[in-house]
Amino acid sequence: MKQILLITFLFVSLIGKSQFTFGIKIGGLAFHQQKVSPNYYSWSIDKKGRWVGYLGVSLTAGYQFNPYLGVKIIQTLMPYDCAGKFSGITHVGIDLHDRIAGFKNEKHRLSASFGPMFYYRKNWIKVPNYYVDEGFMNTAENENWERKFIWYGGQIQYDFYYKENQAISTNFLPGFPYIYTFMTGIQTRLE
Repeated sequence: MKQILLITFLFVSLIGKSQFTFGIKIGGLAFHQQKVSPNYYSWSIDKKGRWVGYLGVSLTAGYQFNPYLGVKIIQTLMPYDCAGKFSGITHVGIDLHDRIAGFKNEKHRLSASFGPMFYYRKNWIKVPNYYVDEGFMNTAENENWERKFIWYGGQIQYDFYYKENQAISTNFLPGFPYIYTFMTGIQTRLE
């Protein structure tokens, strides 16, 4: 099986022009699907506490083997998450591009990456009315941190290229069924 994957990887690398991409995004905006207490969030936009702002920066690095397939690494750090605590997300995934579906517009690019994701944050235990939802986050042994590792994480990215290699870029992170986040920034393509 390993030999088949290696041969496939090499073949995919050879049939197209490869390129690196780098991006930085700031954010952001989060939507909480679960019912929550609006007291959790200091930057709540609506009265129910579902739409919440946060302060974060996300760095992305990708390598596209051909117009269809690549790999992507994303590191997001939020010094001020929805509850005003420090948190972060690390994601490594296989990156699938819109060329697979036949889209060929060079100004608009859509991609989705799928792979492991690690989410961690300072424990929210001191947030008023907070309860630990073990289905979402697990408390670390030292109880200062909460964390979640997911094998099947993913993100969707839309890029609008206003120059040949410069784009306005938006990332959407679907943390189903709990939270959905959005961040916007710039993306640079190196060929």
